[in-house]
Amino acid sequence: MKTLTYTLLLILGLNQAKAQTVDSVLNLTKSQNKTLKVHQAETDASKMAFRTGLNPENPTAEYEILFGTPKDAGNQQDFAITQRFDFPSSYTYRKQASNEKIKQADFIAKAKGQELLLNVKLDWLQWVYLNQLNLTYAERVKAVEKLHTAYQKKMSAGDGNILDFNKIKLLLLETKTQLKRNEQQKEQLKQKFVTYTGGSSVAIDTKVYPENPSIPSFEILDSLIEANDPLLKIYATQQTIAAKETALNKALTLPGFEAGYHSQSILGQKYQGIHVGLSIPLWEKKNAVKQKKLEQLVAENRMTDHRLEHMQENRVYYQQYEEATYLLGEYKGLLDQLKSEPLLEKALRFGEISVIQYYNEILSLYKTRDAYLEYGLQQQQAIARLFKCKL
Repeated sequence: MKTLTYTLLLILGLNQAKAQTVDSVLNLTKSQNKTLKVHQAETDASKMAFRTGLNPENPTAEYEILFGTPKDAGNQQDFAITQRFDFPSSYTYRKQASNEKIKQADFIAKAKGQELLLNVKLDWLQWVYLNQLNLTYAERVKAVEKLHTAYQKKMSAGDGNILDFNKIKLLLLETKTQLKRNEQQKEQLKQKFVTYTGGSSVAIDTKVYPENPSIPSFEILDSLIEANDPLLKIYATQQTIAAKETALNKALTLPGFEAGYHSQSILGQKYQGIHVGLSIPLWEKKNAVKQKKLEQLVAENRMTDHRLEHMQENRVYYQQYEEATYLLGEYKGLLDQLKSEPLLEKALRFGEISVIQYYNEILSLYKTRDAYLEYGLQQQQAIARLFKCKL
């Protein structure tokens, strides 16, 4: 029991090596990740595009000279500069729609960033879990190697049988294989973090998960998640954009104006005055208002659908958290009841159990410990998904 208690303390409460915390790795990712930088550049480009085209069209300047025939007929010169305007309220709605699109661009970037940072955090937790397994597997290898050496001496003295010895050799091979595979998985994760951090090397040696936030009831937590959900805000801004563009297109169905200056000179005489024009939108914007109203309805439906889907997704994660928390307690109680390796070794040494019994008991103990650690990871990853909105 002392060995089990010592192992669990190392896994759950002690951190013997100074390692990078989850917050430091997330901050490193935010500052150096290439994908996030591309998202930011795309966002900046989109914002600049949304700020373009809000002003009236460029003014038009025209100059015309007509040479008369015969020569004494003189030349005719015309000069005009004109400026076209849509109905005045259209510029207000165009600006409002632009502001909403800029906000939406930020929400899109936030959603993409949260998705990436969640993957980083989930992999960080996976790495901590592998560190826990590594400690457990290394201790198992040492214990089985000790047993293997003792039984080898027993075989050399002619006190033992080959079938039992083969069982011990099989157990040693299985524990060494587990340790080797675990090391390979850690190396694969290490390479993923090089990509996450834009080329920086990350060493995660801790065997301790970060302290969990207080988990409220599902209803409270779900409302908190939705209040900070960038996807929900994207759909909400889509609805607002569609409403503003509906108003814009209504304004564009009203007459446009054209004003300017016009001068003409011919045969030594000059005429100048004001140019005024009126654009009557009969066909160009036909069905535009209907289209925007339909887009507004689509945005409303998308927001409603996402809210329902996201609530169900959150409920699944919350149930995973509750189940993992419950099973952690159950497996902890079971581990306290099972015999530890030293007790099993002692019972085997004094002939109280056979090698086959020892083999079955030790595998049951290992399976229970592995399940305990696995449910610990599941609990942590469920919490990470529930609090994705905080990333």
